[in-house]
Amino acid sequence: MPRLARVRLSAMMFAFYFSLGSWAVTLSTYLMSAPQKGGLNFTTVEVGWIYSTFAFGGMLAPLVVGLLADRLFSAERVMGVSGVLCAILLLAAGVWCEDCAPKAKAVYESVAEQYGPIAQLDAATLAKVNDDPRVRAVARETFVPLFVLMLAYSISLQLALTLSTVLTFRTLHTRGHRFGHVRLWGTVGWIVAGNIVALFLVTHSPQPLYLAAGSSAIFGIYAFTLPNTPPKNQSRSLSEMFGLPALKLFHDPSFALFVGAAFLASAMNQFYGVYAHRYFTDLHIDKPEQVMTIGQALEVGCMLVIPWLQPRKHLKLLMLIGLAGWVVRGAAMTWGSVPVIVAFGVSMHGWSYAFFFIVAASYLDREAPPHLRASAQGIITFVSGGIGVWAGNVLAGVVVDSQRTGTIIAWPAVWIVPFIGCAIVFVAFAVFFKPPPEPLAALRS
Repeated sequence: MPRLARVRLSAMMFAFYFSLGSWAVTLSTYLMSAPQKGGLNFTTVEVGWIYSTFAFGGMLAPLVVGLLADRLFSAERVMGVSGVLCAILLLAAGVWCEDCAPKAKAVYESVAEQYGPIAQLDAATLAKVNDDPRVRAVARETFVPLFVLMLAYSISLQLALTLSTVLTFRTLHTRGHRFGHVRLWGTVGWIVAGNIVALFLVTHSPQPLYLAAGSSAIFGIYAFTLPNTPPKNQSRSLSEMFGLPALKLFHDPSFALFVGAAFLASAMNQFYGVYAHRYFTDLHIDKPEQVMTIGQALEVGCMLVIPWLQPRKHLKLLMLIGLAGWVVRGAAMTWGSVPVIVAFGVSMHGWSYAFFFIVAASYLDREAPPHLRASAQGIITFVSGGIGVWAGNVLAGVVVDSQRTGTIIAWPAVWIVPFIGCAIVFVAFAVFFKPPPEPLAALRS
């Protein structure tokens, strides 16, 4: 494959993950913060629902990605339209939040004045202010339209996410060896976005949403210039239009176990993805969104090394290394020591993503027949990026809420849950996952 095409695909990954990284880390802290700190005073449940839109998008997008990219349209065109839609919806979300902020602050301050000056109120009194029906009503008024906007955004985002992988695999000639080198530029984009947000933007504001909207527009327009990636199969039977033949992959017990592990890992990962920034803020870590890019920096290093570790030959070992990293992260976050958290909790986030999901992407592409690769990737999007993320958001929200007293959260009790969950996944994968040495011949016949 010409070097120029690899550069173009790398730029695609950079732009996509730059946009996602601009808002995903800081949004929960912004939404949960009190209005006098610039936030919108959402409850833990409301924040969980906002982040669950990513899961709902992950469940809905695979229902049409096989139809669009495997049957009807070129993948780059679908991805371009999705990127432009993401930009419009993010811009609308930012404008809505900015318009609602003054009312949220005015009502919050009005209620707080009944108890005295805000600066002199203790945690128990502030908890009463947060739970006041008038304060909660304003937050709900902001929440409902924002949820609708983020749901529409997430459906478009998941389409683009799935197709970025599909387009890369279809374009690359040496798929398993080159994918990691292309995908790592997405992580670089996430790192750059995190540092820009930390250094130049106000995190307790809609500014990260505006940055994400602008970069998503660039991604969408750029996608139309990518190599033409036409549908692989023009069959129009109902089952094939929705990629249902890809479900035959579940005849392989190891593939079914892999999907189950991806589901549980994604669910446990939501504790970190949604609440780590708030946790680090409570620990008074300076510029936590910048500190969290350490994980992505290590991820880049891992993706550079992975091709040299012969992932096709050592598939299980490398994915186990990834799962072990999540166990270490859970232990470090539970420990609660800032140096340990930064050294092992943050860093293992990137380590695990690279060794499990990047290696797993190559495994999935190897197992699926060419004309069903978009549909097979859609299965993983549905399970890990869909129901896995949704289940993780619900579980994390319940656990965090159970350990919350007013605005104070007992974080060590929260992090013990993903620690145990990831340990269970690691043991099950080590004992039962036995990938076949070659792709499933039955599906290719």
